[in-house]
Amino acid sequence: MEQPIVGHIHKMQTLIPIIDRCQTDYHNLKVGHDHFSASLSGNGEQITSQYNGVKHLFILSGQGEIFLDISYRTQEGDGQPLPPFYEPDICDSENQPILKTLSENLDTMHDKIRPAIDSLLTRLNGNVLVGDISYPVRQMMEIGLPLREWSTRPKVRRALEVLQVNYSQLGWSTKKVAGFEPFGVGDQLTVTDDEPIIVRGEFDYFWIENTQIFMTHTTATRRLSYLRNSSASSESNQFRRLPLTWYPHTENVDEPDGVNSINNHVVYLTPQSNFAHYHPSSPVGGGSAEAQIYLIMDATQTPATEGWVKPQSRSGNLRIYPKLDDPSYYQDMSLDPGSVIYIPPDLGHYGLDLLANIISFPGFKPHNMIPIHSS
Repeated sequence: MEQPIVGHIHKMQTLIPIIDRCQTDYHNLKVGHDHFSASLSGNGEQITSQYNGVKHLFILSGQGEIFLDISYRTQEGDGQPLPPFYEPDICDSENQPILKTLSENLDTMHDKIRPAIDSLLTRLNGNVLVGDISYPVRQMMEIGLPLREWSTRPKVRRALEVLQVNYSQLGWSTKKVAGFEPFGVGDQLTVTDDEPIIVRGEFDYFWIENTQIFMTHTTATRRLSYLRNSSASSESNQFRRLPLTWYPHTENVDEPDGVNSINNHVVYLTPQSNFAHYHPSSPVGGGSAEAQIYLIMDATQTPATEGWVKPQSRSGNLRIYPKLDDPSYYQDMSLDPGSVIYIPPDLGHYGLDLLANIISFPGFKPHNMIPIHSS
């Protein structure tokens, strides 16, 4: 019977079983926790990968600044707007007609497809689209409708078909002035052997490095405040932002999970934002089985959640269902900021009143979140 492994960043010895289990289950990963300190008035210090792979840093506490040079490109900006020294891309001659076709033919689309398209188009202003639209594209796929039912008009179906291939080309902005920019709790940094980062400040971070890949499709930083709240609910306390979500249509025979070696999202877990579920050891769609690490953050000390989250307290609960065929049997675990939980495949779980950075490897596979139904 599977069980979670629980540790805390202030008790380093408790993280060792989590690190060992993660690296045992996923041989391509190295995992750890570090503290960084360099004066905010200095030139910063370099962080690079340790195993010549792609290393993701998840900020747990403190704050810092990252140096981003002229011509740095990002898909942030569909939450709080990027600073004015970023210039958004103008849609090119291939993608502009696609977006125009969608915006002019909303009445032809299936009701189940419309929410994803509406979300996508709210990022569009004239001939400029800002932000990562991989999640709306994935949402359309998860509806389960065949493409022929997405729209009653053939040219719209063709536009939607092309969009599923071209989505990663859209939403980019380019920095026009070099300099340091702030980051904080819940934000994500990414480095490779060829592209280290220069940072300053003082912060704790959890890190995961994939030793078998050398390039990344994500950018050097994804900051929560610059990302859209993708919660399906407009009620208070509904906070869900996606620094690194599933990129659809990147799978192939050699890489059944495509580029999605690691995904994460930061979410305030409430009854409206999640439900009891598990990720099966034989995953839907193939590829590697999906495990997760929950990094519990302090919602009262996370600037990006201000105005969005009103926690009941600094601590919350994670309910564990060891017996998937008996939902009446469960265990409640009280967690506080700094808690780190490893959840293996086939272990049911449900969070309540927790702000969590949920890291999934190999990624949040479509249709791979299986509900646990009460009898």
